[in-house]
Amino acid sequence: MRKILLLCAVLCGTLTTVFAQQRSCASHEHMLEQLQNNPAFQQRMDEIEEATKRFNFADDKALANGVATIPVIVHVVARTSAENISDAQIQSQIDVLNADFRRLNADRSNTPSDFLPVASDTEIEFCLTDVIRVSTTRTSFGTNDAVKQPNQGGSAAVNPNGAMNFWVCNIGGGILGYAQFPGGPASTDGIVVDYRYFGTTGTATAPFDLGRTATHEVGHYLNLRHIWGDGNCRADDFVNDTPLAGGPNYTGGACTYPGPNSCSPRRGADLPDMFQNYMDYSDDGCMNLFTVGQRDRMWAALQASRPGLLAAACDGTPPPPPPAEEICNNGIDDDGDGQIDCADGDCATDASCDNGGGGDDCAAPTGLTHTRRKGGREAILSWNAVSGASSYDVEVYQNGSLTASGTVSGTSANISGLRKNSPYTWRVRANCATGTSDWADAAFNARLFGSTDVAGLRAAPNPTAGGTVRLDWDLSTTTNATPSVSELKATTGTVSLELFDVTGRRLLQQTLGNVETAELNVTSLTAGVYLVRITDQAGQTAITRLVRR
Repeated sequence: MRKILLLCAVLCGTLTTVFAQQRSCASHEHMLEQLQNNPAFQQRMDEIEEATKRFNFADDKALANGVATIPVIVHVVARTSAENISDAQIQSQIDVLNADFRRLNADRSNTPSDFLPVASDTEIEFCLTDVIRVSTTRTSFGTNDAVKQPNQGGSAAVNPNGAMNFWVCNIGGGILGYAQFPGGPASTDGIVVDYRYFGTTGTATAPFDLGRTATHEVGHYLNLRHIWGDGNCRADDFVNDTPLAGGPNYTGGACTYPGPNSCSPRRGADLPDMFQNYMDYSDDGCMNLFTVGQRDRMWAALQASRPGLLAAACDGTPPPPPPAEEICNNGIDDDGDGQIDCADGDCATDASCDNGGGGDDCAAPTGLTHTRRKGGREAILSWNAVSGASSYDVEVYQNGSLTASGTVSGTSANISGLRKNSPYTWRVRANCATGTSDWADAAFNARLFGSTDVAGLRAAPNPTAGGTVRLDWDLSTTTNATPSVSELKATTGTVSLELFDVTGRRLLQQTLGNVETAELNVTSLTAGVYLVRITDQAGQTAITRLVRR
């Protein structure tokens, strides 16, 4: 009997260790999935990064009238009474956000002296403007944004341009939360947190019961990366005053400093990992600071990607909806009444709404893509056919000014006279017998870097877990609208192969012969998104995105 009891004690202790909850955030994986499904997202992220590099905190923040106060709308999507968290629990989370972002948190005294010079008040505050409660039959939602879709048991985003949307639900899979990075679709913009890790009371569960999961996810929402850059010591979080780290720290217990020094020796002072940072994976009780660099990065993201949050009123009332003509068929509950689009008649006079106003059979085009030609001086804009459409209106803008427009009968338009290396936006709508659809919008840059050229570049397998990736391409000078086979072969010549990370840093350059295929060994690459570029002697370039899992 004594031996049996001893064995039980050993096994029970082992089980406790194996099933101990560790922080798990799905924001990075969610971003990679969005990049795969929405190529325009990468360009928007690149543009935000460029704006971040130019941002000057002292000057640019002054233009935003000092402290930023962000309105918050919380969607409680619940199946059980436990998941239907109380107003008091919601308010406790808002209180934590305000304390953490203004560096008024009581445990700021635990910040090590080595990190005190960079620990910062972010000068960002939050106010609760509305709580929306939705009953669901789903036992869990996962990380595919189903919680944001009413037809999947969730709740639609409300005025994401004027408020930060939170969804509180049962995520499942051990995920504490995830956020959408700046630049993503408005209809899914916001933050999702499991009901067991939101706030400090009620269902809040240790060791994540101090509200730091939401603090962490708001950091992602404002363009902060994980402290280890979601890679190893060669990756970075784009912030200069956070020490490099080789991976996440699951620090708990006494939170003893110094902790791991996973990248020693590292740049500057040989400091240990900053596991006290809100963007690490430490337990709630070990987190206590943002840095000056993180503050600046969040402010840059606000001004570059969500300026409406800076202008929104925060007086404790729900933000006002935009005008009726701006809220039709956008998949968002703009006016906060629990219904999306025009189903409630709030756009009854707009013929393009889906409320039976006359245009409900003419859907907006989908699948917008673009192909650059002639070194970026031309582009072919394409979209999926709309049932019942007889023609399509197309408009192209540069810096907000209309540069080209017209009506076509097919599902593509050839645009010429583009300025290389300049950003453009374009939109298309369908014309049907029942009316005209809403505009569908897209963006592109008239450069070949970041594009798929006419002939294209393919990588397989993609995504890849390592090993060798096969690259195939077929470059063209595209001197004619439909180049001949002889032109394609004659202009290939010597080919340059380059590999870049998402920051634009070149990791590899090779010169190849007159070939149209190559193999690339990616075993040494860390998990993340990379760009592969092929350039021939004629200057024609093709590029594709490669995901290393």
